[in-house]
Amino acid sequence: MEKRILLPTDFSKNSWNAIKYAIKLFEGKQCEFYILHTYAKETHGLDSLTLLDPDEAFNKMSEIKSKEGLGDILIKLSKLENNTNHCFHVVSESTLLLDAVKYLNKKLHFDMIVMGAKGINNKKGESYGKHTLEILKSIRKCPILVVPSNVDFNHPKEIVLTTDFNADIKISEIKNLVEIAKLSNASIQVLSITQPSKLSFFQKRNKVVIRKQLKEVDHNFNTLRNVKIGIALSCFVSIRNSNMISYIDKKPSLWQRLGLDKLNLNKLGYYADVPVLALHSK
Repeated sequence: MEKRILLPTDFSKNSWNAIKYAIKLFEGKQCEFYILHTYAKETHGLDSLTLLDPDEAFNKMSEIKSKEGLGDILIKLSKLENNTNHCFHVVSESTLLLDAVKYLNKKLHFDMIVMGAKGINNKKGESYGKHTLEILKSIRKCPILVVPSNVDFNHPKEIVLTTDFNADIKISEIKNLVEIAKLSNASIQVLSITQPSKLSFFQKRNKVVIRKQLKEVDHNFNTLRNVKIGIALSCFVSIRNSNMISYIDKKPSLWQRLGLDKLNLNKLGYYADVPVLALHSK
């Protein structure tokens, strides 16, 4: 079955790295890749009055640069690969990135969004950028893979699924993870800090759901005790050299529980070296 993958870009090295990662990850699958670039003035306060009188010169110049940049990406892709399973579409939109992603996902029902951890305008010390966090927070019906700029592609051999078993787990969410694992014959290591003997009935039920869905791939359940989940995850991934982190993103988000919110994100530097897969179901 053909996959539809959205690849947002701002023409930075970070976004190009994410594009290359996605292409290599899905090299054995028939895929339609949609490369999206947006341009719009972000206005605040009195500056927003300019919206009443659109700057035609800005729009025209931005449109030309956007289409030229997308054309350059297609040229680079033609030199990078000759995979007959893959086809590429470019989309240039005069709107905010989040609005474009929402619209296209509603229209095309993407199987995954793959994007860089941060954009060209983010501060040097930040691991994750504003637009990446916005999309993670707002797009709830599509898995999102966030690829840091300093990650070189290697077929994932181990994916860590971190969970407290409290989230109401959908079968489709775990199926998305299993599909990714099957792409490179990766094992899935489920990591929790809740001792099995202390799991509630609801948690035990969710654990059974996960176990049943993981039966088609190599997997194991792991528990680290007396430690916060963020520290447990960092140590576990570091010691085992895991290739990807995944989590089931619900509201309230496990993203915050891991410390991966805007206030604490840059303190968890290790995640700048590992792709993160947010599991949302359609």
